[in-house]
Amino acid sequence: MNPKEILHNVPELRDFVNIKDILNPFTKMSEDMNYKDWQKIAKLCEKELNKDIMGVIITHGTDFMHFTSSALSFMLRNLGKPVVLTGSQRSSDRGSSDAGFNLICSAHVAISNMAEVGICMHGTMSDDFCLFNRGTKVRKMHSSRRDAFRPINDLP
Repeated sequence: MNPKEILHNVPELRDFVNIKDILNPFTKMSEDMNYKDWQKIAKLCEKELNKDIMGVIITHGTDFMHFTSSALSFMLRNLGKPVVLTGSQRSSDRGSSDAGFNLICSAHVAISNMAEVGICMHGTMSDDFCLFNRGTKVRKMHSSRRDAFRPINDLP
């Protein structure tokens, strides 16, 4: 996708963010990712974070997103900006899709003063709010619930 397509699909983003670039290093099922993929994502994030931007959003399949967030948390040290992973528990072609809402919440985190890697996804089954969970403390707790991601031994 390009920025115009994303803004067409989620027009609320126009109110508060400026999408500067969209990178697509690979398309792969999240469960097929390995350390080489995490290294590639980390290098791209490092390059982008050194530009004049406020933060990075990484869209990711949800099955292994918590592994990627943990790996990136250890690879990206001394961050000064947020790196936000997000996804969708329900396909974007379904009326109950959570993709747009998760992206909006992730954009709010990406322009915040947080400086760490984490996952931003629904906090409840409804479109009430999202939670941002630290990359090393989050786990997917359910295969289809919108609020599947929860912190382990920590608060969101």
